[in-house]
Amino acid sequence: MFIRKKTCFKVFVITVIFLAALAFYLLHSNHKPLLYEEYLTSLSQSYLKSHRDLFGTREWRLYFPEVGLILESIESGELKWPLPLMNTTSAYYTHLVVNEKQNYVVGDKLVVTVIAKDGYGKRKTYGGDYFFARLTHVESSNKPHQDGIACDIDDHGDGTYTVSAPLLIPGGSSLFIDLVHPSEAVIALVLEASGTSGSGIYFVSTYPSLEEVVCNVSLSQSSPIKVCNFSQPTKGFSWFCDYPKKSSHCPQVLNYTKVSYKESDVFLVGKQSYFRQHLNWKVPIQGSGFSVDVLDSNFMNDYVKSLPECSVSVGMSELPYDPNLGRHSGLYLNNKWQSLQCNNKITMYKQWTCLRNKALYLIGDSTMRQWYEEFETILNLNTSTKLLNHPEIWQKSRNGTNADHNITVYYRSHGLPLHNPGPAESHPFIVDTLNNIPATSESSTIIVINFALHFCLIDPKFYLYRVQAVKKSAISLMKRSPGVKVLIRGCIRHRNTRKVVPTEWYSFRLCKILRAEFAEVSGVGFIDTWQMTTVRTNHTNIHPDGQIVADHINLFLSYVCSIIK
Repeated sequence: MFIRKKTCFKVFVITVIFLAALAFYLLHSNHKPLLYEEYLTSLSQSYLKSHRDLFGTREWRLYFPEVGLILESIESGELKWPLPLMNTTSAYYTHLVVNEKQNYVVGDKLVVTVIAKDGYGKRKTYGGDYFFARLTHVESSNKPHQDGIACDIDDHGDGTYTVSAPLLIPGGSSLFIDLVHPSEAVIALVLEASGTSGSGIYFVSTYPSLEEVVCNVSLSQSSPIKVCNFSQPTKGFSWFCDYPKKSSHCPQVLNYTKVSYKESDVFLVGKQSYFRQHLNWKVPIQGSGFSVDVLDSNFMNDYVKSLPECSVSVGMSELPYDPNLGRHSGLYLNNKWQSLQCNNKITMYKQWTCLRNKALYLIGDSTMRQWYEEFETILNLNTSTKLLNHPEIWQKSRNGTNADHNITVYYRSHGLPLHNPGPAESHPFIVDTLNNIPATSESSTIIVINFALHFCLIDPKFYLYRVQAVKKSAISLMKRSPGVKVLIRGCIRHRNTRKVVPTEWYSFRLCKILRAEFAEVSGVGFIDTWQMTTVRTNHTNIHPDGQIVADHINLFLSYVCSIIK
């Protein structure tokens, strides 16, 4: 492996800093990791004695076989968990192996191997570590937005990983790889989200009698024997509330629902020993920053010319038009998102007129509301809402019209769980929204759906049931309205920590479920926004910035405007 002298010196300095930090941490914080590991150990021992499903349901493991294998080993007693901190994957011993070529040209592929090691420098023998990897263009490093491409990561299940990316930008490029979470921490994340609510998070609903009660997708055995069941299985909705103290029967409706947080109990990555910044959470591995020089060629010009026109079905695949490039949907090139799947030349600022005489439904969480706000500006929409005087209810339904071009844009949120207050009308079910769309044989209705963030801290089965209900409703809509176009917008990568989503791994898990469930539905498109936000990640906010939102919409328009004439 060849690494430049500067890189070697940087690695040496980082290693010294890490060892000093680790020594200080172990000397001054022994009680913290001990308490956390004792807690995890007690749960693990309790599982072995009672044979409970400590890690929740198993349906979601189909989408994460490498994590599923570790969980099965723990459940069978073959693998001890939790491990002491020093036995977990360490970014400071985990390193790259690069079989560097003498010359690279545009169109070649960079392939490296990551070898995971623990805090003693010992090779790991199983996978499940969660890495963040991207290849960025050196010449754009000082610009507000960098060019680059997300890397493909293959977990071989034995402590080794293959990281690869096609070299599509001439000049210098640097490979950055972070260990976001050791596999042992990923298991702790699974454990945290194996129930019905994240630690310290409480949904409180108000009955018509004004009595406030605790509610959730399910209530634990410690709840009162009597509960009120507001579940609606056909909508993938499970919701239970404490039985009222002021009445002898359950009400038919909930007036209002809000969420409260007990700060001391909220699970925020960074509090426990498995999740320490600068130690084992989002830390560059040895060799991260490795650079290559790439000679120019005609590859990209010829490739872009060969790309087909964008169509709804194109984006559902993770593969580009040329599958030899690997699982890469696109890259940032010359400060623009260039799809590797189709020719995405359309921009909302110039060619949104294809939306004339159309109805556009934007359905989902606050990141879909951002789409509405962008369209509101560009299309000069006249917006109306029933909850205009309630700014705290961000998810309120909105209807926007442009009478000159006969364009109507609707924003609708999704049903509970939702980490924002509001009455029932502020969080309609996606199934209801789809079922209420008028039937038509014309291609005058376009629908974009995304939801995931508010489901991160509960057992994934609840998300899976909701996705399956939405899928069924979308299929029904397309049958009664053959001209309707339905697209699923993927999840976003966020590098910060919030109560709702303490780590991007939760979003990653749900995004894989969302994509896989709709992959089998003919005629439904997929807008891959994960790779966009891997290259250009917002480190300070869970929401993508305005430029990224515009890039999302431009890609969306490339899909729909090419097929709607």
